[in-house]
Amino acid sequence: MKIVFLGSNEFSLNILRGLIEMGQEIVGVVMQPDKVNARNNKVIFSPLKKFCLENDIKLFQFVKLNLEGEQPLKELNADLFITASYGQIIKQNILDIPKFATINVHTSLLPKYRGSAPVQYAILKGEKVTGVTIMKTELGLDTGDIYLQKQIAILDDDTTSSMFLKLSTLAIECLKEFFNNFDYYINHHTKQDESQASYFPMIKKEDYLLNFNSLEDELINKVRALEDCYFVYNGMRYKVSKMIKSNLNGEVGEILACSSKTGLVIGCKYGAVEIVTIQPEGKQQMPAKAYMNANKFKLGDKI
Repeated sequence: MKIVFLGSNEFSLNILRGLIEMGQEIVGVVMQPDKVNARNNKVIFSPLKKFCLENDIKLFQFVKLNLEGEQPLKELNADLFITASYGQIIKQNILDIPKFATINVHTSLLPKYRGSAPVQYAILKGEKVTGVTIMKTELGLDTGDIYLQKQIAILDDDTTSSMFLKLSTLAIECLKEFFNNFDYYINHHTKQDESQASYFPMIKKEDYLLNFNSLEDELINKVRALEDCYFVYNGMRYKVSKMIKSNLNGEVGEILACSSKTGLVIGCKYGAVEIVTIQPEGKQQMPAKAYMNANKFKLGDKI
């Protein structure tokens, strides 16, 4: 198969590597334009771009795919377009280019968890199972017919990062099955059950702020899902990468413990949580118990 691959991140790169290992012919890779570091104004190359440059893979970085990409992509004479976390809405003029179809690797068991952050929301909602869907891309948002699906467990200690690694492996298994039975799958696909559909929006900056007027599980799942959550205390921002349940009780947002022995424990709705790892503003991540030696927190204060 001659394939044009559209992606953006580490998950995309893992899928691309898998396709190459299968022996598929990658005639081009489409990704987003380079980002610029706000601090030093330097251009940042993504791992996907570095891989393409190192392996002499033809690379396209369209600002607006649907306006700029039609003619260059037609010239590649691809059999399939495969998208995986690409990040731009693809219109019909692009979808119609490949000989057979444009297919998408989606990291949920569609029709559940449509949208751009299905892994994060599955963890946020406390799901125990998710999976990969290989689907036919159409104009609707993750509404296309399903070729095949495989599921995987979400463990209690899984984060979005760990799940993306597992899901990239599962996605490659799905694609192997798809190509091994290509004639069957390209002609047999199932419409999604709209009665079971759920859609979740993009994650916003304000979503990373921890609200302690939440249940213990909600806070723990949020930290696992977003991995860059924070709270503000005495004008300083503290990032949290891991928290667990505590057996203490107190008011919402109350500092219930803050020593090197007890760690940092904060009251929440119907319980409390212990901060396991913390990153003070401008410093490295560290165990919260170690940071409590700095005496920056005061027992009884509210966050």
